[in-house]
Amino acid sequence: MKKGILLPLVVAVLAALVYAMIVHGAEKKLEASKTVKTVLVPIRDIKEREVIRRDYLKKVRMPAAYVQKDAFTWNTDSDFAKIDNAIARVQIPKGNQISKYAVTSLSPEAGLSSKIPVRMRGYVIKADSNVASMIKPDDNVDILLTFNARMKNGIEQRVTVTLLQNIKVLGVGSNLGQGLDAKSAAALKDQDENANAYTDTSALSLALSARDAQYLALAEGEGTISIILRSHGDVEQFVMEIATFEKLFQ
Repeated sequence: MKKGILLPLVVAVLAALVYAMIVHGAEKKLEASKTVKTVLVPIRDIKEREVIRRDYLKKVRMPAAYVQKDAFTWNTDSDFAKIDNAIARVQIPKGNQISKYAVTSLSPEAGLSSKIPVRMRGYVIKADSNVASMIKPDDNVDILLTFNARMKNGIEQRVTVTLLQNIKVLGVGSNLGQGLDAKSAAALKDQDENANAYTDTSALSLALSARDAQYLALAEGEGTISIILRSHGDVEQFVMEIATFEKLFQ
């Protein structure tokens, strides 16, 4: 074969191979576009470090070719559990697909502020370890204050008042209610026990208004704080009289 004929033939073969690759790639994209997936997207802007709730999300169907890598997809309702209560690492705009890299699990590393309701404050108080072990995140508690008070007759008495009612517990120690599996829960328990090895108290995180946080801080310096666990669903505010030994034995 002459050299002048061989070169054009090689070029033609290479061009045919490139064309075949382009066609094959286009066919793959076309085939992928026929496959539809359902992704989870927010119905409003989700702020950085905000807890993602199930009712913040909606399902959107789109061609698989347009689904971002590692985006949260939906097949059954159980798939909501993969993102429910996660924390946004960055702001996620309304309607955007949510990448797994954009969220992190609810944990002490994510910060307590992620759980604090808007216009509220996260107040961390020391509680007896035995008491704290019986309280779980999202429980409701009352706060009592026992102190020495000078009565109208000038006599000083030991009294107890119900200072705050129906207060939401955000966390107990490192447990922020993040829904851990058994292995992770055991590791977290060991971590808290090691941290509390030289003390008989544990940290209790409460959701308080700014005003109530001030009064609780004032009360802690005046007497003994007691934490009373409430029943789930009991949100009534009771009118409580001051408890004194005089009234107790009447």
